Amino acid sequence: MNLDPQKIVEYETVIPTCIQSLSNVMPGIHAVLRDDLVLIYSKDYPSADANRAFLLRETPEKIEGLIDEVIAYFKERELPTTIMVSPACAPADLPQRLLKRGFVRQEPDECWLMMEHVQKARVPKIDSRIEVKLVEKEDLEAFVGTMIAAYEMTSEWAPMLEKMLEPSIGLPNINNYLAFIDGKPVATVTTMHHKEYVVVGSGGVLPEHRGTGLLYSLSVAALSRARDRGADTILAQTTVGPKFERFLRICGLKQAFTRQGYILE
Repeated sequence: MNLDPQKIVEYETVIPTCIQSLSNVMPGIHAVLRDDLVLIYSKDYPSADANRAFLLRETPEKIEGLIDEVIAYFKERELPTTIMVSPACAPADLPQRLLKRGFVRQEPDECWLMMEHVQKARVPKIDSRIEVKLVEKEDLEAFVGTMIAAYEMTSEWAPMLEKMLEPSIGLPNINNYLAFIDGKPVATVTTMHHKEYVVVGSGGVLPEHRGTGLLYSLSVAALSRARDRGADTILAQTTVGPKFERFLRICGLKQAFTRQGYILE
């Protein structure tokens, strides 16, 4: 799909805009949105997913200085510099410049998918056995416990996840959903909402319920609620090729663009 670069800019700035609202309640999270740069940083979560720069847009004469600024930002915080390159970046030879400076391209690429005009779309039916609940404070422990089981993580992750997720509960543009079957929590999904856009975040299903269509039903319910609030375009980002990308395509989303990650250790 050949998207206009400005449309890609709109898509790529949805998540950092949501993060900006989260930074008001979580001082350790920052999002910088400028005409020449977008950058996100998390003090408590030092992964490349939460600490990266993207949408670098500068003239060939000034791009090296902008790269220097990004490197200095992450070096000061003792983190590797991660720069994501999409078709909206400039100049066109930005990838070659990064490689010359010692950056290493990461595999696989990141895939962005989209579905437009959901206001006019017919909402699919979902499994009537499934109860979907918007997570509130009293549901946080169950939500985190279900996430840990779905991703087959160890219980040691629970305190950090609760600390990370608790401030987002109740924010109007970040919603966590929990699915129940017979009163038992079995799946989770998160959405982020900005203007006419809704982003499908991480979703997980307990191992014994995989392959049952449970995550599909949960996602449909969550996205239907976003549509009721005015969302008209669904966005999702994931690595190219995994099951989640195939799942999103089954749900009707189409590839919008890909972007490549470059890391300077």
